[in-house]
Amino acid sequence: MNAVKNQNLSNGITLIALVITIIVLLILAGVSIATLTGDSGIITKAEEAKLSTELSQYKEELELYKINKYSENGNFEETTLMAGKTELNYNTKENEETGNIKTVIPDISDEYFEKLEIIKGELLINTQDKAEIRVAQSLGIEVNPYDIRDGVLWSSNGNLLLMDENTGSLTIPDSVTAIGEGAFSNLDGLKTIIIPSTVKRIEKNAFRNNSTLETVIMQEKVNSDGLIEGVEYIGVSAFQECENLNTVQMPNSVTQIGSQAFYYDTKLQNINISKKIKKINSYIFYGCRSLETVEIPEGVISIELNAFSNCGNLETIKLPSTLESIDSTAFNACTKLNNIEIPEGNNNFKFVDGILLGDQGRKMVIILESAVKGDTFTIPDTVTELGASQITQYTNIIKVEIPASVTKIDSMFISNNITEVIIDSGNAKYETDGKAIYTKDDINNIQLIRYYGNESDVKIEKQIKELGIQAFYNRKNLVNIELPETLETISSQAFSGCSNLKSIKLGKNIKGFDNMSIYGSGIERIEIDENNPNYSIRKGAICNGEEVDALYNKDGSIFISPIKPTGTIITYEIKEKVDETKVKEINNYAFHNQNKMTSIKLPDTIEKIGNSFNYCTELTNIEIPSSVKEISSRCFAEATNLKEIIVHKKNDGTLTGSPWGCIYGDKAIIWEE
Repeated sequence: MNAVKNQNLSNGITLIALVITIIVLLILAGVSIATLTGDSGIITKAEEAKLSTELSQYKEELELYKINKYSENGNFEETTLMAGKTELNYNTKENEETGNIKTVIPDISDEYFEKLEIIKGELLINTQDKAEIRVAQSLGIEVNPYDIRDGVLWSSNGNLLLMDENTGSLTIPDSVTAIGEGAFSNLDGLKTIIIPSTVKRIEKNAFRNNSTLETVIMQEKVNSDGLIEGVEYIGVSAFQECENLNTVQMPNSVTQIGSQAFYYDTKLQNINISKKIKKINSYIFYGCRSLETVEIPEGVISIELNAFSNCGNLETIKLPSTLESIDSTAFNACTKLNNIEIPEGNNNFKFVDGILLGDQGRKMVIILESAVKGDTFTIPDTVTELGASQITQYTNIIKVEIPASVTKIDSMFISNNITEVIIDSGNAKYETDGKAIYTKDDINNIQLIRYYGNESDVKIEKQIKELGIQAFYNRKNLVNIELPETLETISSQAFSGCSNLKSIKLGKNIKGFDNMSIYGSGIERIEIDENNPNYSIRKGAICNGEEVDALYNKDGSIFISPIKPTGTIITYEIKEKVDETKVKEINNYAFHNQNKMTSIKLPDTIEKIGNSFNYCTELTNIEIPSSVKEISSRCFAEATNLKEIIVHKKNDGTLTGSPWGCIYGDKAIIWEE
């Protein structure tokens, strides 16, 4: 029995010893593995030494390339050297020369062909590998220096460093597929932009307000299938108000150009419109005063609102055979336009007595000076639609004769110099009382289209339901107006330009009061019938240090508009409560074009902000309370000096849509940490 016990004891001791031995070996093995593979391990150091040798070689090849280029041409500037996977650019490069980073670094491996770029003559690496980062930093190679996420070059202050300050040139890296909203707007000293064929999208406001910009080159290349690759989309206002821009090389890969893309580029002389464009969008070339000749490429089917308006030196336009429609405002105020070429085969347009007619004679598209004889303008009797501002430039016209065929009149067709309108008695849609144009086809829904009288005191006798858009536009003689009780809707800019009209009274039936209806007027007082169920006037704001009235919805939860003429607000504060009701929303266009307002304070109760601060050009910063859950996409559109939007929320996705129309893009947004 004792022998058995001793044997069991011996076996137990042996097992324990074995376990201890294994543990000791594992510990020793762990130390050895750490010594071999840790951040300071032998294997890691060997790998980093190999990386260092490889990257050092690439850096040396880059330096040798720059020396050779300088020896070839003493004007070579290394800060202009840019090379990536598909492009090679520098200031002395011949037009026919092609290449990429392998041209500069012939021995580059496939792995580093994907990771390395040359920007402004320096080697950069895009990597998240810790060993590569350590080695690159030790060699003076920049690591992930620019804010490029998923191919998008974002709006950030760091990305502004891509511009070469000495030459004013900006070459976009070919790792970029899209240039973000507002990415390079208002960049001082920018003169030349080179955009590689890898870039497919240029987003809204990307290069806006660059006053020194002269040349834009969008590169293209033909792929193995014979298709042209390059920029496909140019966003809204992408190059707006680049006042020295004179040349744009546009590739035939572009399929869409957003509205106002080249708005007021007053020195733009040379631009080739892509042959893939189907539509010339609104305001694209508005105010491009240096354009003399425009050739619309084959394939374009429409030219939209004000596309070429105010191009004062435009003399000739060549229309394609594919063109189907031209908006009646497309060539407004093109005072030198005298030659319009219509190709054979295009039967959509024809000239009649100096008027270019479209839509089988139903629309006046362009009215040349030769069509205006004396002080009376007679509309051709085939025309059904009268567009805005078509005869504004002809100030000698004081009388207009409208035929029975007309079924649509834009209020702004009647310019300020018109004192007499004759409407054919057979017209089923419109009539005039000698001072205004009204609809007559529905006696229960009469609309005042345009008032053209010059009286200071006006009483609307007709039982109208609606004041149309710009109904009293620029009636500067108007001092007092009496509106009928039947009125339900006051449309946008109804009183715009009525600078001597100081007050209006809204009846009990008003249910549609457009914020923009009093824009540009002298109105500083609004009375509302106490029985009106939709609107109220309350002392819910402080303007320029004084408590003032503002327009709200009935319960006071929606701030609709300050009751102050444009340019009179300097500082403004919206109160948190109106008669114990929390203010939760600021309506669209509430502060539209308050172009002298330098500060606005929003209450902590606000949850929604509409497109409320358009054209607030003196506003430089604004604070968004933490209570805000929604901001509309064009809230800060055309607020051209708004450089700082402080959001008292974390950037956690609960408030989306930035930069909400701010032309500086996301670099203007400061989120709470």
